[in-house]
Amino acid sequence: MADESRRPLSELRQGEAVQATITSHEPWGLMAELNDYEPVGASLDTIRRRSEPGVKRLVQELPPAGATVGLVIGKVRDWDRKPWIWVDLTAPSPAED
Repeated sequence: MADESRRPLSELRQGEAVQATITSHEPWGLMAELNDYEPVGASLDTIRRRSEPGVKRLVQELPPAGATVGLVIGKVRDWDRKPWIWVDLTAPSPAED
């Protein structure tokens, strides 16, 4: 199985740089799948985070669905129905590229 080689979600840490594949564009931002991790809901709210330098630059060069980009774990949220979590992503600032 392909998922056997994926890292567990328990290893996700705020501030960690990850590679993610953009899965869709939404009115509020982007949905993505984290590469190398077990499947998890992941998104980048470009409206809420638009003042961040990396997000502003990412929106100007909006990657198409299917593109792989470098992002940063903003927050890992546990929901009421475990093991469901949601990963809030951000973009690295230009100095972090």
